[in-house]
Amino acid sequence: MNIRKRTVSVLTGVAIIMLIAMQMVSQQQNIAWYRFLTWTTWPMIFFVAGYAIKINQRIVQTLTQSILKYLVPYFLISLLLIASSKFVQMFGLTSLLNQPFQAIRVGVKAMLYGNGWPGATMFWQFETGIGLGWALLALFWGTIITTLIIKIKPLSLQIVLVVLITYGGFYVSRGVQLPWSFTSGVVVQPFMLLGHYFNDETKAWQPARATILAGGIISWIMSHNGAYELTVAQINHWIIGTLAAIIILEAILSIIWYISEHLSRWTMWLIGIGKHYSISIAILSFMTMIVPIKNQLNNIITTEWLVFMLAWVIVLLIIIVSKWAVIKITDYWDKDRVN
Repeated sequence: MNIRKRTVSVLTGVAIIMLIAMQMVSQQQNIAWYRFLTWTTWPMIFFVAGYAIKINQRIVQTLTQSILKYLVPYFLISLLLIASSKFVQMFGLTSLLNQPFQAIRVGVKAMLYGNGWPGATMFWQFETGIGLGWALLALFWGTIITTLIIKIKPLSLQIVLVVLITYGGFYVSRGVQLPWSFTSGVVVQPFMLLGHYFNDETKAWQPARATILAGGIISWIMSHNGAYELTVAQINHWIIGTLAAIIILEAILSIIWYISEHLSRWTMWLIGIGKHYSISIAILSFMTMIVPIKNQLNNIITTEWLVFMLAWVIVLLIIIVSKWAVIKITDYWDKDRVN
C-alpha cells in the first residue's frame, strides 16, 4: 500500500470516529465543539469519496458501484428504521427506544426525499427526517457529479465547473430548499475533486506540516462563526468558507500523513475502522435514530463530558461489531451464491 492510499485509509477511520463524536456531542451545551466537528469532519468524508472515484472507469461502472456502495445501504437502513419504528409503536417500547416515524407513510416519504430532520422543503413541510442516512445519498450524488466533471478536460475547465456548481448550490439554497442530500452533493465538489486528484502525484499536493497550525486556527475561528451546514448549504461567505475548509482539510491530511508514516499500530487500527465506511454511516444512522444512548446514560451519570465519552465508545464498539457481522454475512452469501 503506497503512502497516499494508506493516508486516505487512515483518514477514513479518523473521519468515522469524528462523525460519531459529532453525533454524540450536545449541540445545546457544546455548540462550539459541534461546529468545530462539522468544519473538520464533512470535508474529510467527501474527500475520501472523491479519492475512491476511478478515472478509467466508464460512467455506467461508476454508477453501478455507487448504487451498491451508497444507495443499497441507504435504502436498507431506511427500511429497517421504518420497520423498527413500527415495532416500537406496536409493543409500546417508547420508554426504551425512539420512534422516529409516527406512520409508515411518513417514514417512506422521508426516505424518498432524503432530508435528515424535520423542516420545510420545496414540496411540503416534513414532520420528520431520515437521520444521518441523508449523508449516504449525498455521497452518491456527489460521486456522480464529480465523475461527470472529471470526464471533461482539461483540469482548468474542471476547476471552473466545480466553482460554478458550488456557487450554484449555495445560491439556489437561499431561495429553494432542495433535498439535503442533493444540496450537499453539489456544494462539496471542491473536496471531492481534491480527493480524486490526490491519487495523482503529479497533480496532487503533498501535505505540509506548516499548514497544521493554520488549519487549527482557522477551524476554531470558523466554528465560532457558525457550523459548516452542508444540509442547507449555509456557511458564512461561501468562497471564504470553502477555502477555509480546504485549508482545514489539508492540515488534517498533514497530521494523517505523519501518523501513516510513523505510528504503524495506530495506522492499522484506524484503517480497520475506515473500511466499508458507507456501512458505518448506515449503522450510525440507525443508532442515532432508534437508540437513545445519551438519554439513558444521562439517567445514570450527570457529568456531560463523561456521558459523551461513554456514548462515543459504546457506539464505536457497536459499529465495529455490527460491521464485522454484516461483512461476514454478505461474504458468506456471495460465496454461497457462487458455489
